[in-house]
Amino acid sequence: MIKKIHSHSHSRPLARQRGVSFLVLIVIFAMIAMVGLVGLKILPAYLDAFSVKKILASMASGEEVKSGTVKEIRDSFDRRANIDNVNSIKGSDLEITKENNEAVVVAAWTQRISLFTNYTLLIDFNMSTSDK
Repeated sequence: MIKKIHSHSHSRPLARQRGVSFLVLIVIFAMIAMVGLVGLKILPAYLDAFSVKKILASMASGEEVKSGTVKEIRDSFDRRANIDNVNSIKGSDLEITKENNEAVVVAAWTQRISLFTNYTLLIDFNMSTSDK
């Protein structure tokens, strides 16, 4: 005797599947990769900028800014930049002025970062010893 087995899977409607399709997942990963790549390319520029800011902050409390000549200030910056491996700006690029009988050192430069073929990112940095 043969017994017939009833399947209940056809008696209810199929539930709609939910989730992310493979194509959408690839697009999301590609966008994350692009943002990561751009982040990795601009990171050295910002590390240089943070180093310059640290150098200027230490120079602001140093004696060379208070009573040094322009050449002494530039040489001091170059020595400190050499120690911190700063390549984006040199002492000769600094703008040095006098305010209230004290020198104010301004470092301003534009960093060019090649992102992709024919696409370049320009970042303007501007900081000084008078920044608090």
